[in-house]
Amino acid sequence: MVVAAYLAGMLAIGALVARRIGGFDDFFVAGGRMTTPLLVCTLVSTYYGLDVTFGSSETAYLEGMAAFFAYSAPFYLAYVATAIWVTPRLKKLPARSLPEAMGHFYGPPARLAAALASFVYSAPILSVVGMGLIGRVFFGWPVWIAAVIGAAIALVYTVLGGLLADALTDTVQFVAMCVSAAAAAAIALTTVGTPAAIGARLGGQVLAPLGALSPWEVLVFALVALTPLVEPVFYQRTFAAVSARQMVRALLLGVALWAAYDWCVVYLGLVGADLVAAGTLPASLDESAIILHVAARLLPAGLLGLFVAGCLASAMSTIDSYTLVAAGNLVYDGWQVVRRRSLPDRTLLRATRVCAGVTLAVALVLGLSFERLRDAWIFMSTVLLSTTLVPMLAALRLARRPPARAGQWGAIAGLAAALALFAAFQVFGQDVAGEGTTALVIGLDRPVRVEREAALLVTLPCSGLAFAAGWWRGRRREAGP
Repeated sequence: MVVAAYLAGMLAIGALVARRIGGFDDFFVAGGRMTTPLLVCTLVSTYYGLDVTFGSSETAYLEGMAAFFAYSAPFYLAYVATAIWVTPRLKKLPARSLPEAMGHFYGPPARLAAALASFVYSAPILSVVGMGLIGRVFFGWPVWIAAVIGAAIALVYTVLGGLLADALTDTVQFVAMCVSAAAAAAIALTTVGTPAAIGARLGGQVLAPLGALSPWEVLVFALVALTPLVEPVFYQRTFAAVSARQMVRALLLGVALWAAYDWCVVYLGLVGADLVAAGTLPASLDESAIILHVAARLLPAGLLGLFVAGCLASAMSTIDSYTLVAAGNLVYDGWQVVRRRSLPDRTLLRATRVCAGVTLAVALVLGLSFERLRDAWIFMSTVLLSTTLVPMLAALRLARRPPARAGQWGAIAGLAAALALFAAFQVFGQDVAGEGTTALVIGLDRPVRVEREAALLVTLPCSGLAFAAGWWRGRRREAGP
């Protein structure tokens, strides 16, 4: 009943807000009218979807408190850097999206490359699969059926009300996900014990800040934590904010909320490891859904309904926001640029709504092709960072504006390297026994093993080198013979 009431409420909000959508600006950036309270709710609930809820708890189950200190904590520094160094300059640009900002500095080729990378990153792969896991664990449905049902409901209210409906539903979802995670953690604390007590039973290694991670793994996840600097939803919310100051405040307030939510989720993953070790939960359960099994074991019926609604809120808050951004990438930053002329406002609005459905279909297909949520997250982050990080930060922070050729070469080289490398992982990759990863073995006499998690260490330098080469070539051409 709790879950049904929640889903009906989301649809009602979408229907009510639909009356206020007058054009593409209203639909895509809420007419630039978003203030700090709404921005806080939509940022926290959007960026912390099931990828964090399931991914962080899964990582804590496997690797202990390193899930918080090595995986989550570096993001907080990136949020602060985004608020201080990126947002004020970004708000001054005549843009509505990350790809359009890239196009402003480097032209259409860079905008198209960024649009493809942003689409890959923004297609809500992780949350769609997470909805499927919720349906399987609690209702016994096949994963794909539950994923389709949940995604369809998120699609309806997003297509009806755009970013404003997204932000208002995110506010409800923000409360549901925070309250449910806190309630589950509080009951687990009194039932199972503190992290220190769990560490005493499982061994001190589970409480080590870096766990058993190697230095290169720590480096990789520190690089992945740079994602907020080029995060498509952050850019969209910045362009939708009333002012840069409102967005900066929202990001800084969000850091405290993100950290608290992270801690609860990581702790529940640690509780799952303790319950499995004690034989309370079966060792054969799906690691990606460990937090659901913990909740089902510890929570009474009423609170369990709230927790399931909170998980659905976590998923839908991400699905609606990223579906909207990804659909805009296809139409506003893709189709419109290829046609080389602006589309009528009515056409933009209609096409973006249609492409929202296309986006969710792609997310469903891609999501079911990854065995672990972390693998999908690494793929998406690597594609986005390899394409946009070097060109975008150079344009925003360097005193001298880079030539267009530099941004175009950097974006295209990074995108091509990321897609080619992950295609190689899919075709030629070998599963590494006991490590839950895939690796490429290169060479015969002295073979070198490149693991999926290390892809960014290969692709990001490709983007940087191409950017530098394009800069040199561009300046040389400007200088003349």
